[in-house]
Amino acid sequence: MRLSRWVIVATSLSLTPVRAFAQAEGTPVVPGLTLHIYEAVQPDTIVFQRSVTRAGQDSTAGTRTVVMHALFPASGAHLLEVEQRFPAGGGEIVDTAIDELHTLRAVAHRSHQPTRTMQFEFNSGNAVGTVVSKRSAGDSTVAVLQDVGGPIFDSNVIDLVVAALPLRAGFTVDLPFFIYERGGRVMMPVAVRDRATIPFAKLGQRDAWVVSVGVPGAPATVWVDAKTHAVLRVRYDITARNTSFTDERVTPLRA
Repeated sequence: MRLSRWVIVATSLSLTPVRAFAQAEGTPVVPGLTLHIYEAVQPDTIVFQRSVTRAGQDSTAGTRTVVMHALFPASGAHLLEVEQRFPAGGGEIVDTAIDELHTLRAVAHRSHQPTRTMQFEFNSGNAVGTVVSKRSAGDSTVAVLQDVGGPIFDSNVIDLVVAALPLRAGFTVDLPFFIYERGGRVMMPVAVRDRATIPFAKLGQRDAWVVSVGVPGAPATVWVDAKTHAVLRVRYDITARNTSFTDERVTPLRA
C-alpha cells in the first residue's frame, strides 16, 4: 500500500513533528522512552557509500540504499517500511523491515540474501517465521519460533532507532533488538560518546552526536546530525576478523 503521504523517521531537514496520527501510535518498545518521529511530504531514498577496512587497508565496497515509506492500514498502528539494498558475498542483500511508525516496534522482516532467505513476524512476544538455506542439493527450510520477551526493535534498523532517540550529553539506554542468529532478544547498551563538528566527504562540516551501540561481536558507532536527526555515518567493527565497514551518507540533506 503506497500513498502520496510519506513519512521519514529522523532523517530529513526542516520536518514537522507528527501529531495528526496520535490515535494510531502503537506499542512502545521501552515504556516512557520518547522517539523523535518526523513527517515529510515526499518519499525519501538515502544512499550511503560503503567502505571496508581490513588490516588497516581501506577499500570501497559499493553503496547501501535505504528507501522508506509509510503504510496506513484501515485499523491498527500506522507502519513504516524500510527497504535496504547492499552488497554481500558476491551478490546483494535486500532487507525489508516493517515497523510501527511512531514507536519503531518491529512488526515483520524479510531478508533475501545470496545464500538464504528469512521471513519473520513479531507478535505476542514471539518471532515466528522461516529461514530457507540455498544449497546445491536443494533448499533447506527451518521453521522459527523464538521468544523475544515482548516488544522489540529490528536490528536491521539500528541506525534509525538511534537517530530517533532523545540524544543529549550523557544519554544512555539499554535497548532490545532482534537478532535471529543469537536466539532472538539481544539487549544492547546505547550511549552518547560525544558531540562535535565533524567533516563528511559529501556533506561538509556537520554538528553531530557520536553514539556507540554494543552490538555483540560487531560494536557500532553512529553519527547523527544534531540539527536534523539524519544518520550521517555508521561504522561496525568486527574485531574477530580485524575488519570494519563504514557507511557514509552521500545523499544531500533536505534544505
